[in-house]
Amino acid sequence: MKVLIAIEPRSYREVIGLAIEELRPHLRVEVVEPGTLQSEVSRLRPDLVFCDEPDTVFRSAEISTRAWVEFRPYAATQAKVCLGDECSEIEDVNLDDILSVVDAAERLLQNSPAPKSAFAACRKRRSILL
Repeated sequence: MKVLIAIEPRSYREVIGLAIEELRPHLRVEVVEPGTLQSEVSRLRPDLVFCDEPDTVFRSAEISTRAWVEFRPYAATQAKVCLGDECSEIEDVNLDDILSVVDAAERLLQNSPAPKSAFAACRKRRSILL
C-alpha cells in the first residue's frame, strides 16, 4: 500500500512519515510538500493520503483515492477521515489513531478490489446532511 503525506507543519509530516515507515515497514511512504500534492497524487496514485486541503486536490475526476485524512493539527477537530464510504472525525489525534487509520485503509484496500473515491463519497454524504 502507498501512503502519501503532505501536511503542514513540516515537522509533523516528517515525524508521521517516519513513524509509519518504522512501524509499518511493508508500506511505501512518501512525504512531500503540500504545494506538490496534486502532482504527487497523480504521479504516485497513493492508496491513503494525509493532507491539509483535500478539496483542492480531489475535485478533479481523474484523481481519486479510497482513503484520505484531512489533518489540521491546530484545529478543534484535528482530523477528518474517509475510508471508502465511511467518514469520521478525530479531535485529539495521537500515533495510535494514525496507525489505526493506516491499518483500516490497508484492510479496505485488501477487501475492495474496485477503486472508489472516498473523497467523493464523503463530500456527497456531507452535502446531504447539511
